[in-house]
Amino acid sequence: MVEYDPRWPIWYTADAGELSNALGARIREVQHFGSTSVPGMAAKPIIDILVSPLEWPLAAHDRRALEALGYQYLGEAGVIGREYFRRRGAHDTNLAVVEWGTSLWHDNLLLRDFLRAHEDAAAEYARSKEEAWQSGASTLLTYSERKGHAVTALLIAAKRWQTKQSSGRGDPV
Repeated sequence: MVEYDPRWPIWYTADAGELSNALGARIREVQHFGSTSVPGMAAKPIIDILVSPLEWPLAAHDRRALEALGYQYLGEAGVIGREYFRRRGAHDTNLAVVEWGTSLWHDNLLLRDFLRAHEDAAAEYARSKEEAWQSGASTLLTYSERKGHAVTALLIAAKRWQTKQSSGRGDPV
């Protein structure tokens, strides 16, 4: 875990451009999500990108195109409905390829938007992630499992927040 780095959005933009060049019109949408997408939030310095292809599941030729960019395919990596890729290099990037419009797509973006709007929740989440890491969760699946309770609680709060926003009743957490 490191303090927020203002280069993260720049790296995301570069990666998103590279993905758009490689997959072109076969991408429906690309979004920066995860902790590096929340200004001011401490995070593991890995850019998380949410990708929705037009064709679901991801076509074999698109998987090969991502692999040609240096991404390693890791299957679902513990999340049903997600195709997961990672690339390690000058900066590290993870891709979560999911079907557009599904709960995976919406929940990831809702959580990002909630954390962007609630600095205190972002700080608490950063602490829970640091605790997970310090407890020895050094693999993707273990780390995800150890911070899972925090993600679940945040998602519940984010859905309440979204409902309140939609009804025009303020901004409670």
